[in-house]
Amino acid sequence: MCRLNNGPMSKKISLHKKKKSKAVSLPSLTAKAQKVFNAYIRQRDSKEGYFTCISCFKTLPIESMNAGHYVPVKGGSALRFNEYNVNGECQRCNGFDEFHLIGYRKHLVLKIGEAKVTRLEQERNKVYKWSRTELEDIINHYSTLLKSKK
Repeated sequence: MCRLNNGPMSKKISLHKKKKSKAVSLPSLTAKAQKVFNAYIRQRDSKEGYFTCISCFKTLPIESMNAGHYVPVKGGSALRFNEYNVNGECQRCNGFDEFHLIGYRKHLVLKIGEAKVTRLEQERNKVYKWSRTELEDIINHYSTLLKSKK
């Protein structure tokens, strides 16, 4: 420590720079929240190592499961972490079948009802910027749920 101006009211300053705590970037935090949320969806939608694809309705091993979004994240970021919007979907339907949403919608209506599906569709174009606090809350919430179900 040293004093500026050497007077009685002078400020004390540190000669050592304080290390700034490096905050995790928002994109990194979003990716972590998505990873934990997707893991929860996979756990929720599987039973004894198998799941039924929301789009093609085939029962498959959990290794071929994705957490598929009914309303894509690119179009409606407000629904990114909406549990009704994300369901177990096989890799083929989620990544390579351009008509998968036909089956997805049909089975989603059976799962959650027409009114909730319609609401997702109405919110399809809403863009939302997730805050650091919200993302941290999502990570904590779904991490806790994952641990409690093991």
